[in-house]
Amino acid sequence: MTDVAAILNAHPRTLPGIDEDALVIAVTECLNCAQSCTSCADACIADPSAAHLGRSAGMALNCADMATSAVRVLSRPTAYDRAVTEAVLRALIENCRAGYEEHRKHAPANEASVICAEACRKCGQACRHLLGSLG
Repeated sequence: MTDVAAILNAHPRTLPGIDEDALVIAVTECLNCAQSCTSCADACIADPSAAHLGRSAGMALNCADMATSAVRVLSRPTAYDRAVTEAVLRALIENCRAGYEEHRKHAPANEASVICAEACRKCGQACRHLLGSLG
């Protein structure tokens, strides 16, 4: 059991109508996406020959921030509001889609972009599944 699952299961309240397994997977993928996107943006900035990756770096940082925000919202069952949860998930899904497409453009020549694109894809997929499981 991961710490994500353990802490969500230890909470005295649960998110009503939400598949707990889908929630754990979504939170885990959001955390992975946030870390991958942050590192990818830093790699883009650090590469002196990669000035063309400015847009990718910005998109990665946006995705990292949104994924972190989603984790925070999804980790607070006491403050659960279905409309807010749906809006956060939809926004992140769209950001992950855009980030995936942007990073795939640079993937053949940039390993960080390959990793980041995959993290965005998996995060978007997990969030779509969670969104679909809302009661």
